[in-house]
Amino acid sequence: MVRARQAVITEPYQTAVREVDLPDPNPDQILVAAEWSAVSAGTELAVYTGTHQWLKDPNLPDWKFPFRSGYSAAGRVLKVGRDFPGGFKEGDRVSFPGNHASAELLTVGHERCRVWKMPDALSSEKAAVACIARYGMGASVRAGLTLGRSCAVLGLGIIGQFALRCAIAAGMSPVVGIDAVKMRRDAALAAGADHVIDPSAGDVKQQLATFLNARGAEVVADATGVPAAIPTAMGLACDAGQVVVVGSPRGRAAEVNFYDDLHRRYIEVTGAHGNMLFEPAHTRLAGAWDINKAQTWLLRQLASGRLSLAGLVTHTIAPEGLGGAYEGLLKDKDHYLGVLVKWA
Repeated sequence: MVRARQAVITEPYQTAVREVDLPDPNPDQILVAAEWSAVSAGTELAVYTGTHQWLKDPNLPDWKFPFRSGYSAAGRVLKVGRDFPGGFKEGDRVSFPGNHASAELLTVGHERCRVWKMPDALSSEKAAVACIARYGMGASVRAGLTLGRSCAVLGLGIIGQFALRCAIAAGMSPVVGIDAVKMRRDAALAAGADHVIDPSAGDVKQQLATFLNARGAEVVADATGVPAAIPTAMGLACDAGQVVVVGSPRGRAAEVNFYDDLHRRYIEVTGAHGNMLFEPAHTRLAGAWDINKAQTWLLRQLASGRLSLAGLVTHTIAPEGLGGAYEGLLKDKDHYLGVLVKWA
């Protein structure tokens, strides 16, 4: 039995750290200890503020308070059930979609029961972001051909940062980041963006066209999570360009001119949710990609440095600091971007 600490959102705007006992794994289970976990601001803040649409869905009992937030962690295997697949052994360094907790018991068949061995050269601190990174990576996978194509990323929060950084790693060029927050633009430049745009400095569409010397970008990743931004993203794409929605737009968009902005310009607008894109029903749309290949690629790129984390992590916190980090991510966007929770 292992005594574990779990960070939970107890109700809107309230967090706590509780202790629970985890038993030894059954034959189809694996027990892993987290050293670091990473905050996914969009999903976690939607729950923290009580606005996430799934909180009101009676068919989703896990999405209720007290809510265990987080879905990206890294650490070590503690114990393995004899029937657990993958050849894992005690002490293996692993990445997994863990909540913010010091230890997790994962069961075969559960959607969170995915574990990936880490490259030797990769630290748990860096690997903690790997599962979050997959949600931004969806823009590059969904776009198909990437090498040499221009890319604009609208919204440079944590998902937008990974959309931009994966686009760079996938060979898109030039890659442009768009966000009103200077710190986020600076982080994009630190990661290798070719250019950044401040929406307050003038018409974004004109700024992008001037830099690219073209009507728009071949690939536009919308990572704002704001439905009203999708028509803006459509306007930033060139004729026959692609708009890939990687931020979860919770709500409805108005003022979409389907004739002038979509049909007449023959652009493509697609969704790329970081889980569903790699599920069996969707893999035909993603080519040869599945979730295991995606996570293996991300871990290797993080280990090699080709997927840069420069400028991304602004805060490392103890579990008790999660509520303060949520407040910072909500209200102090000039200073908060990437947040890691240290468990080891």
